[in-house]
Amino acid sequence: MRLRPTLAVAALALLASTAIARAEVIQLIDNTQVSGKIVHFYDGVFAVETADGHKLDLPTSKIKSITFKLPPARAEFSTPEKTFARYKDALVKSDFPKVIDCYALMYQGLLAAQMNQSGDELKKMQKEVEGMKFEIKGSKISGSSATLKIQRSKGEDVETAEIHLVLENGEWKMTP
Repeated sequence: MRLRPTLAVAALALLASTAIARAEVIQLIDNTQVSGKIVHFYDGVFAVETADGHKLDLPTSKIKSITFKLPPARAEFSTPEKTFARYKDALVKSDFPKVIDCYALMYQGLLAAQMNQSGDELKKMQKEVEGMKFEIKGSKISGSSATLKIQRSKGEDVETAEIHLVLENGEWKMTP
């Protein structure tokens, strides 16, 4: 994805808020390319750390474009079913960082904030999930979105629900 320097600030804020490993290729006005990680932006200057540890300050006036490179997609998110299996296992084990990782990036921060504020609700949710069985009853993929029909049961109580997913950087991620 190519961005003009004026759009780079918004993209930087979005990428800086995630824990994704990344490298950027910055093309300067004179067509020189710098590869590294943007570590800071202030007052129109990008601070870039190159792979060999050098730090450069690049003013936006000297930048022609920035190309962001995302890491390869992870196998555990290669299908909607695998994403749901990871989510279910993380939920049963109360591994909330993994639960959050199963959601699309735009929802991860909100979900993390909600989980941090509701400690008692998390314990209640964990108790509800104990002994619950989940079964995928159907799936439908349409382009970059998918729907899983999930049946969850605990004793005599049986409920069916739909889970919606989107394809994000080659990974299937859940949406609320």
